[in-house]
Amino acid sequence: MHESGIEELLRTLRALPVAEREDWLRATQLDRDTEQRLRAALTQATDATCVITDIDEQAPAHSTPDASTNATAMQRLGPWRLLGVLGRGGMGVVHLGERADGAYEQQVAIKLLSLRGLEHDAALVSSLRQRFENERRLLARLEHPNVARIVDGGTASDGSPYLVMEYVDGVSVDAYARANALDVNARVALMAKICDGVQAAHRHLIVHRDLKPANILVDANAEPRVLDFGIARLLDNAGRTREDTEVYAMTPAYASPEQVRREELTTTSDVYSLGVILYELLTGSKPYKLEGLSPAQIENLISNTQPTTLRRALDDSPLLLEQRRLHLAGINDDLERIVAKALHKDPERRYDSAQALGDDLRRFLRGLPVEAHPDSLGYRLRRFVGRNPLISAAALLTLFAILGGSGLALWQATKARRAAEDTASINAFLLTVLDDSNPYESGKELTLSEAVDRATERLDSVFDDRPDIAVQIRLSLADSLYYRNRLDEAERQYREALSEAEHSHGHDSLTAARALSGLGAISREKSHDDDAERRFQDALSRLDRGGHRREQAYGTALNDLGVLRLYQGRPEEAAAFLERSLAAGASATEPMLPAEKARTLGNLAQAARGMGDLDRADALYRQSQDLLETLYPEGNPSLATLLNSRAILAARRNDFAAAITLQQAAVGMYRKSFAGDHPATLNALTNLARMAVDAGQLPLADQEANNAIAMAERLYAKAPHRYRADALSTLALVRIEQGRSVEAPPLLRLAEEVLGKMEVPASASADYVDAIWSEFCESPAATNDEHCAVPTNEPAGEGGK
Repeated sequence: MHESGIEELLRTLRALPVAEREDWLRATQLDRDTEQRLRAALTQATDATCVITDIDEQAPAHSTPDASTNATAMQRLGPWRLLGVLGRGGMGVVHLGERADGAYEQQVAIKLLSLRGLEHDAALVSSLRQRFENERRLLARLEHPNVARIVDGGTASDGSPYLVMEYVDGVSVDAYARANALDVNARVALMAKICDGVQAAHRHLIVHRDLKPANILVDANAEPRVLDFGIARLLDNAGRTREDTEVYAMTPAYASPEQVRREELTTTSDVYSLGVILYELLTGSKPYKLEGLSPAQIENLISNTQPTTLRRALDDSPLLLEQRRLHLAGINDDLERIVAKALHKDPERRYDSAQALGDDLRRFLRGLPVEAHPDSLGYRLRRFVGRNPLISAAALLTLFAILGGSGLALWQATKARRAAEDTASINAFLLTVLDDSNPYESGKELTLSEAVDRATERLDSVFDDRPDIAVQIRLSLADSLYYRNRLDEAERQYREALSEAEHSHGHDSLTAARALSGLGAISREKSHDDDAERRFQDALSRLDRGGHRREQAYGTALNDLGVLRLYQGRPEEAAAFLERSLAAGASATEPMLPAEKARTLGNLAQAARGMGDLDRADALYRQSQDLLETLYPEGNPSLATLLNSRAILAARRNDFAAAITLQQAAVGMYRKSFAGDHPATLNALTNLARMAVDAGQLPLADQEANNAIAMAERLYAKAPHRYRADALSTLALVRIEQGRSVEAPPLLRLAEEVLGKMEVPASASADYVDAIWSEFCESPAATNDEHCAVPTNEPAGEGGK
């Protein structure tokens, strides 16, 4: 066999667990010479892959040290004494050890990695050593009760790197579940804790890449511990694995589709692996049978075949009959959907974090509605467009109506009744959006965002002679961009729409007013309150002059001004505008849309809350929620905003348990509604952290405050925003409550720096920072901080704060 063929087989073999390699060699039926060469190569390090994968395939970490290996006793690795062998792999040994000088009392597991066979590649060896050292330093900060942490690391006298891990005396999670005959709920609860540990690593931008039962031990206190983050990969700023060598570790049975294809990985790859482990815990079997398959067959199976449902898998499960009966009784549609979402082929359709998976598992345990649901109509439509580009192109109009913003659906419904030819023109335009994208040739589906971009690019040329149609589509595209937080692009489209509307419909037309309202919303989101005020007032004035007081748009313009007043902390003025908005909607020639009424009621409730009328606020919130739940049974951003507001109200009433439940539901709904980071999700995370502080749930507060800061840094890396300051000051509060007050001042000073760079002062955010400073100045850590110094003998109005 050619040398390249040998290398390919060797890479495949090393990707398998050690226990599965012999079966693979027999099943592949290689010629004798090739098989012997592969077996010999397994004892040498001919590429970087096995440096990571082989050491992982050790005997269970709870094993008693091998008594036959006493020769290792009393040997030393730096300050560590080796007591015995816990496990062996093709590329190293895992030892039980202890600190020789007594500086660390607990026993440890020491992974000694061999670099044999790599002597010819000095650059690679140097890179591997540096990588281990960098990862050791980072992972040393990873502290979580469900993670076995790295204690130390170094280099042996022969140049081999080693990692010193916390020793966990336990059994693998699957063995623990079997030995204790755990029921479904107990297994789900165990899995939720495992998700907590994995999420702790993800917060440090670490993706494990090799999660499986053997790497998750359950200790004597029934606490699961995730092991072997030492073979993990770091993520770059975009959330993808950063490869600095050809190291690639995985166990195919637990690997995600993108991992078996050797694509860039994100934390959602670990979510998939968690889904496989959950599937195995619930059914006693893995989603796919890979024995005897070639690498290409494995890739095709994992990438393209849907796993059997849990209940069907239990029919063939190795579990005992009584256990199968109990498991079938405990598995319902919600749990099926949770597992299906975790195992989704598309990473963007999985849970976006281990935390989100854990949260849904806990919702299942509490009997609450879960976030997992079947693929939405919008997603199925996009898939249909990919499979049938010509037949379904006209259906993209419906897709825009479902997912693309509020304007196009209403406009198309009314215009179609007046001029069928206009609708035909729009459908033809949407066909051209899709004609260039044949997924069978490109291998890629046209996403909604790509469709919006393509429609925006072609709009001018297609409707050059019909500006009246062009402006309506442009407004809908602008709405879609706005709701996806692409504010600069949305603003550009709103500006062009305003110019087109003034030219084709008139200066005081409904269309021009709507474009102005869109520009006002952009200004509000950018904290340019003066510009927002001017634009909203201009829109209202144009509607007045144009005789549109009985149009729905008039009530919407009043609502916009009310929301701006809420942003500015002026609830009395907000309430006046919002009451006028509801009255205008009631007297409009066409009934106020239920969604618009629900939003206005929710805004009015927020104003009532701001004025201290909590009973009225609660009643208004409930009216709004009833309308929204009827309209959006699967949830949407407006309903998430209302849940966020109700959570704040519950916190005001000191009902922190209800507040946290509502706020977690809001965060989950925002995440489901918006792909990736979004200001609404960020604000909700910050609120959740503050509520957790009030409830005394400091681990939750710490977790969500850090999540908020990470998202704020991604969203506002180039421009200051009050939401980033809010997240920073919230983490400062958490640190004070944790007794780590010394860490608060840098956070507060950074928050002040962010607020100081804003064009328009964010008074509410600044007041919150001042309040946290006051908390800090009452702590013992404030003694030497200049911010808390009391000025003496200074003229009135001068001196320190």
